[in-house]
Amino acid sequence: MTAHPAVDAVVREIAERTAARDVAGTARLRLRVAYLLRDAGRWEDATEAAEAAVRALDRAGLGETAMTARHLLLELYGRVPGQQQETIALLDEMLASPYLREPRPPRAAVLERAATTSGRRDPVAMLLEAADIHRAAGDRGAEARAVLDALGRVGQPPADWPALVSRVDGLIDAGLVEERSLRSVQAELCRLEGYGGRLEQALERARRHPGDHGELRIREAFLLLGLGRHAEAEALARPWATDEADDLFWEACVIVVGSLRARGREDDAVAFLGAHGLTLADMHDVHLD
Repeated sequence: MTAHPAVDAVVREIAERTAARDVAGTARLRLRVAYLLRDAGRWEDATEAAEAAVRALDRAGLGETAMTARHLLLELYGRVPGQQQETIALLDEMLASPYLREPRPPRAAVLERAATTSGRRDPVAMLLEAADIHRAAGDRGAEARAVLDALGRVGQPPADWPALVSRVDGLIDAGLVEERSLRSVQAELCRLEGYGGRLEQALERARRHPGDHGELRIREAFLLLGLGRHAEAEALARPWATDEADDLFWEACVIVVGSLRARGREDDAVAFLGAHGLTLADMHDVHLD
């Protein structure tokens, strides 16, 4: 840590405090070094200094200040590549700490950061907890942001998916879902309702929003397929089953092929796929939830 006079001065002071066995004072100074390096844009040096500060402050029993250091370290991990596992471990420490409270960034903010960190197994639960905190604080906009983020991260629908659907519907009714996002949100709600066996309700939801929104129309076609309305499903999916570069192409193909085969039109299904250089075997690995 050279060529930085302010840092060098603090390092000298750390040596003096260490000699005087001032554990708490030394720990606080280590945090000051990390801030100085951060402000100088020396991200890797600042990260090492912040890690050292966290350890020193923990040893000194300075829990509040150690949490401040952890917030700084979290910021720095976001600037230095290759810190995914360290970030996950740090977030776990922060969420388990009794010192994660105001006036620092609140627990909700840390939960949202943790949920969006790659490799987490429970992002939806974290985001919904953050949404609860925002709602209790009267911040409906932040609540909506967290709930919609959770909705977008649902893979296998959770056991309490009806509660999530109802919550999102409440946000829509309150005008807290932007118009530009509404159809994508409704498509996700259709998926959850379809998964739960509410096919008719999901279809009615999809049809409340007519137009050429591909994601919603494919979801509608999938619901029609599930209801045994095969010809309607095929007709609805066909426009998205023409361009292999379309993001919805494969899902549309599965619907078209499924609808044809359900009506005993095996040759037509083979011919449809052949026009795209595909075979029935190519459909086996396509996931349509």
